[in-house]
Amino acid sequence: MWSTEQSVIITEHSNYYEQMTLVVKQIMESGPDAPKPSLPKRPKSKLDSLFTHAKKKKTFDPKELHDYLRFRCVDQCGINKQFIVEDMWNISGEITQEQFLEVLKRATRQIKRCEAQMLLFYIKFGTFLEQVKAWHENEYNKKTIQESWPVWLKTNAGYSDRHARRLRNLSMVLKDYPLFGLVGLPVSYFTTGKLKDITEMLSIPTYAEYWKQPLPTATNEMPQSQ
Repeated sequence: MWSTEQSVIITEHSNYYEQMTLVVKQIMESGPDAPKPSLPKRPKSKLDSLFTHAKKKKTFDPKELHDYLRFRCVDQCGINKQFIVEDMWNISGEITQEQFLEVLKRATRQIKRCEAQMLLFYIKFGTFLEQVKAWHENEYNKKTIQESWPVWLKTNAGYSDRHARRLRNLSMVLKDYPLFGLVGLPVSYFTTGKLKDITEMLSIPTYAEYWKQPLPTATNEMPQSQ
């Protein structure tokens, strides 16, 4: 049953198209030499608005969220990828600005190639970005870098400050829960408001213990269910 407001929209459009039909008929009958007729005013509301109301997003309670994420863990452990990531993104010790930028570019290329195969990459990358930000702040204070953090990051990594901040937040919440590295969902799922729900879930000891399990060391060694 249409609401009163929706019925008004339907009526407005019905009247508009009836009037437009009459005008078009008049134009056809009058020919090209006739003066331009007055066209009916198009309704401000759109018919699409009757059907495009955003559906309420499904919300999970902690158990449902735990099960949802657990069932979306990838079958392969990817432990070798963890070592590759850590080796390639090593920026410990004294390195030059050129060396640092090379590591940053290598890391961003690898992240863009992997495209959310596992959340492990993004958790590691968020931690890496924390180091990058600290390095930039130090260099900026020494005046060896002139650009502000948002400008420098966009220029050298192609990331906005907002997106990088979301990845750093992701890492801060999940880095102590290794099994999240196996979740095979797009990173956008976690950077658009889900971290609050996940934090609530992890406040429950049973679920926290499950996600704190170490990554399996073989493809056939999957974590224990809770």
